Amino acid sequence: DGTLMKDLKSQIKKLRLEDYVKLIGSKPHDEIPLWMNAANIFVLPSLNEGNPTVMFEALGVGLPFIGTNVGGVSEIIPSEDYGLICEQANRKKLAEKILIGLDKEWDRDKILEYAKRFTWEKIAKEIIKIYLDCYEQ
Repeated sequence: DGTLMKDLKSQIKKLRLEDYVKLIGSKPHDEIPLWMNAANIFVLPSLNEGNPTVMFEALGVGLPFIGTNVGGVSEIIPSEDYGLICEQANRKKLAEKILIGLDKEWDRDKILEYAKRFTWEKIAKEIIKIYLDCYEQ
């Protein structure tokens, strides 16, 4: 949902993409993994990001990530086994990556296994270790 929903629906209709693009609107948080699993790829065409939480959520359901090389994205998507990235603000390259991603046979189990590195518990332990190392020095 949101302020652009009407414009997006018009654009989808104008481009005759109704059979390919579904706007499902706002969903309860506990339904998000179900909806993400219904997708073939996850696309985040950001101009600016740190480490986008939604990228980890997509990987966490085994969904390949397609996005721009902003923030820490390239550190999290180090190979084409987990997703495809391109430079920011390059619509043509992003469109190419989306098409490649839609055609590619992804190993979603491999993506799921990789995503286990990024649980909140594991990240918290790493941060605590860094703080303790700094404190001890």
